[in-house]
Amino acid sequence: MSANAYSFLPWLRTGLTTRIQGDVAGPRAKIPVELRLTGDAIEDGPVPYREVKESVQLYGPGDVVGVDPRAISRTEPKPGIPNFEPNYLAHVEFYDEDFLWRYSPAKPDDTTKRLAPWLALIVLSAGGETGPAEFEDGVLPDKPLPFVKVTNPQALQPSGELGAWAHVQVNGELGERLALGEPAEMNAALGRLSRVLRESPDSACSRLLCPRHLKPATTYHAFLVPAFEAGRLAGLGEPVPKELKATVPSWGTGAGQVVLPYYHRWSFTTSTVGDFEYLVRLLKPYEADDPVGRRPMDAHRAVYDLPPLTTPTDPQGVLKLGGALQLPRTDSHPDAFENWDGYLTEQASPYPNHWQRAMASFVNLAQAYRRQPPPAANAEAAGTAGVAAVAGVTDPVITPPLYGCWPSLTRTLLTEDGQPVPVDQQRNWVHRLNLDPRYRVAAQFGTKVVQARQEELMASAWSQLGDIQRANALIRAGQLARQLGNSLQGKHLAPTAPARPPGAAAADQPVSARALTLTAPVHGRVVERRASASARAAAAEEPELFAVGYKVDRSRVTAAPMSAPMRRITRPGSRLRKRLLPTGAQFDVLVDRIDRGEVSAARTKGAPPVTVATFGVDLSLAAMGEAEVVDDQLGVIEAIDDMLDGLRAEKTLLESLADSMNLPERLRLAIGELIEIQAYPVFDMPMYEELAKFSAETFVPNIGLLPENSITLLENNRQFIESYLIGLNHEMARELLWREFPTDQRGTPFRQFWDPRPVPLKPGESREAWRERLYDILPLHRWSKTAKLGENNHRRPSGEKQFKDLVLVIRGELLKKYPNVAIYAHKATWPLNKDGTQNKTGERTILPIPANVPLTDDMVRLPIYEAKVSPDIYLLGFPLGEEEARSGGADGLGWFFVLKERPGDPRFGLDEPPPGALPEVEVWNDATWGHLDPGTPGSGFIRFDRGVEVGLDDFNGDDDDEEKQRQREDDVNIPEWAHDVSAADVAYILFQAPVLVAVHAQEMLADARPQT
Repeated sequence: MSANAYSFLPWLRTGLTTRIQGDVAGPRAKIPVELRLTGDAIEDGPVPYREVKESVQLYGPGDVVGVDPRAISRTEPKPGIPNFEPNYLAHVEFYDEDFLWRYSPAKPDDTTKRLAPWLALIVLSAGGETGPAEFEDGVLPDKPLPFVKVTNPQALQPSGELGAWAHVQVNGELGERLALGEPAEMNAALGRLSRVLRESPDSACSRLLCPRHLKPATTYHAFLVPAFEAGRLAGLGEPVPKELKATVPSWGTGAGQVVLPYYHRWSFTTSTVGDFEYLVRLLKPYEADDPVGRRPMDAHRAVYDLPPLTTPTDPQGVLKLGGALQLPRTDSHPDAFENWDGYLTEQASPYPNHWQRAMASFVNLAQAYRRQPPPAANAEAAGTAGVAAVAGVTDPVITPPLYGCWPSLTRTLLTEDGQPVPVDQQRNWVHRLNLDPRYRVAAQFGTKVVQARQEELMASAWSQLGDIQRANALIRAGQLARQLGNSLQGKHLAPTAPARPPGAAAADQPVSARALTLTAPVHGRVVERRASASARAAAAEEPELFAVGYKVDRSRVTAAPMSAPMRRITRPGSRLRKRLLPTGAQFDVLVDRIDRGEVSAARTKGAPPVTVATFGVDLSLAAMGEAEVVDDQLGVIEAIDDMLDGLRAEKTLLESLADSMNLPERLRLAIGELIEIQAYPVFDMPMYEELAKFSAETFVPNIGLLPENSITLLENNRQFIESYLIGLNHEMARELLWREFPTDQRGTPFRQFWDPRPVPLKPGESREAWRERLYDILPLHRWSKTAKLGENNHRRPSGEKQFKDLVLVIRGELLKKYPNVAIYAHKATWPLNKDGTQNKTGERTILPIPANVPLTDDMVRLPIYEAKVSPDIYLLGFPLGEEEARSGGADGLGWFFVLKERPGDPRFGLDEPPPGALPEVEVWNDATWGHLDPGTPGSGFIRFDRGVEVGLDDFNGDDDDEEKQRQREDDVNIPEWAHDVSAADVAYILFQAPVLVAVHAQEMLADARPQT
């Protein structure tokens, strides 16, 4: 059975209901039952029996006054949904496959192969701007069921066609197409269905549709009502006449109100636009061109009395201010506006030009005031650089900011310590940003964002760094404790450390072990030093480390010579030292002499060896063995060095401080030097949103010129994005300094421009690692001195192929209504002929993905970030360059961009008819409401009493015929829509399969701008 297919059955009955045949005269269906009653024979007589033939009544609609809500597994649409597609059909599903026909008294129709269910689904308007309400809620009490009065009977579907709107769905195939008139084939299908349900009981359901064509922007109520009159009367609490025929429907075609009880009810509202297929077909590929991505910026007026800015463009002094996106190939094929200052290619006025040199001198005044009086600095700037604004000024002036000065350690532009900077540094990111008005404006946008949100940003900064003020207080106390600890260790322990005379033999000069004796209480808490890196590299494996106390216990010294009693009786000034060894010198070297084997303890007295025989067991001491005696040499000097190293104040203090501070992990590393923490906050929100809040023109100039319902490709303007982020970080550093935040102003709180949420986590990747991987820029202090603006992409580090990411721009209602559309880039290939060879005469198609093969970047690439510009523009960035997307790969076929409707629960409906003539129905998916409900306007229902017949047309030679070929192979099994089509065929024709649309990059990329 295929897991990727649905099978539809027109109806299903089980148990005694399969015996219903013929017309029903009373309110219940009857089936004949034959019984044979037998008794016990009297003596040798014949066995008595009697044949009994009776009609047995089955429960019918008149016996049901409620439906358990748990029997309903799904409703379409969901209750309360505000944007249901008006061209789709409302329906309700039941968990039990036979539920819709369980109480039906009707027999199957041999012509249509339909069986009327005992329930019906009606959908009625609640009224409003689209017209009056079509029902009124009932108010009479003491009724078994709630009910409504249908004030517009024309809003009810024909009751005689209810059998067409109920069917069974099975997830998977039940074999070839069923011949419904052949009992053998039906029995075989039912046998396969039974096997499927045994293996997977949840893989089938019964479904009831309402064939009404809904109106846009209208609130509807859906009601599950009895389909037969007996059920209607029972639901209203009225007696069911005995002479009532069970198959009489709940409503007819006559005029007047209809009172209907209901078992279930929900409401929803339709949208003003169509379904996914309708909206995605509205999208047209568009080749964006000037002025999208740029807007004029007047820079000809003198600023700060600097020399006027001149450009090789007409009019002079007008620049093109960019945004976050730009036209593809803007950098590789620049025009005169991009190269206004000769930065890219030399012009008559070499870079930096006269205006930029004056601007640099004006910015450098801030540093000049540190080395000379303000009048002298101002006079120099006015005389040599032409900064007329400071001529004759004796006080310091406020200068423009030098963006990025702290992380780059740059204090002046074009000069450093009075000397010109190297040529390669004149074109680096600091100079490009600060000497180009376009990028200074972008940085100023970032400055405005921080100024507008300074209070909440600072509140977040303090809260996310933990108890940093207390941590710095502890660090300052730790600095004092470190000095005291080192002083005490140097005074009391270091002088007692062994110091052999130069050239003296170790065997001739015992050393003092006083330092080891004094530290005996902590021997068990100090671990020996790790070997050097070179020694570890030479070893086969990492050596095991032991506590000093463990090594002492296992050596020939043992713990006794350094035990508390021994230290007490051998302390300086003790009676023993005074009487036996007045000098006391021999006690300090006692431990070393024991370790060298010159002194040993007296042997323990013991009994002579004996043999005791008990119960035949040899208990001799020789047989039992002796306790293991360890006689290893300790190495006093090494042990003392281990103790002094383990008791260093730096080590003990750092361990206790790290455990006592509530700090983020990234700040704990700063404790290692015991210096006050100079930290910075981290703000991970996508900062494009703040830029877009100014206006869409600020975010991407002239993006509003993209036509509605269009799809196009732009690329990242990395220079603008990096300038904006630098402005954010520069202003945040100033704010942190003003608020006395403990920072050195070199941090990078803002590294995220785009929203990276579309990117999933890698297997085993932490959320912190995921975040770090997706930052847009490197930390500013890691930018090279020679790095250029726009070349600091954190996602694409140096060494990898550098290119500007393409951004798919979609404008329309599609993503507004379907935010979960699957969008990705798919490699293009040639379609295959029937013999397996490539057909290079037609259009390219998407590369087939083999089953059970992991996706790679050579097949599919997912978005790496996203953004939205209200109200209807959506941006998705892809790791693809313009050249690769257009004609990349060894085959030169490029990439498609795919918009795919996510498969979900089955839905049913028809497309809205396009203006003009109806399209040909080459596959059943081409059928529209205009085909099955013709007329202007139509009846509002799919009806079979109007004699509508629709057949499949031949292929007309359109470009999409090849795409439809596979679908048509299945569709030809249902040659036409007619009045006698079965409920299974109705479900097949109206089923709405998920839609996939692929647009090649070449359709959205304009020809390159000519190089100037």
